[in-house]
Amino acid sequence: MRSMMVLLAVLSLAATVVAQAPKEQAEPPNLYQVEKIALGTGVESRELVGDATEFDVSVGRIYCWTRIISQNVPTTIKHVWYADEQQVAEVPLNINYPSTRTWSSKAISAGKWRVEVVGETGEVLASTDFTVKALPGPSGP
Repeated sequence: MRSMMVLLAVLSLAATVVAQAPKEQAEPPNLYQVEKIALGTGVESRELVGDATEFDVSVGRIYCWTRIISQNVPTTIKHVWYADEQQVAEVPLNINYPSTRTWSSKAISAGKWRVEVVGETGEVLASTDFTVKALPGPSGP
């Protein structure tokens, strides 16, 4: 009987310690979700056209199209454009509806490019890479 009381006391003490242990911090809710990020040569009727990840420099301008879900509207995201690892543009985009299609565009030159979708607090929500090929030089005599 005495050992049973000791066991109950130990279990009771253990339950109290577990109940008072600090709880792990919950992850903050994800306020944004990028459903799709894509690159193309234009936007028609709010949809991307010419979807690709490799372009000839002759296209002149590339569009980055993003479909985003946000639990926090209105808000603003950014498309941050990089050419050969150097930031060349930062375009703020207003998100006024829980599900939004938005885009930005940039005149391009040959090289390796990246566009990042960045939230209001600076977190990178998504990114995509693409290549712009130079026009071939003239052939020999």
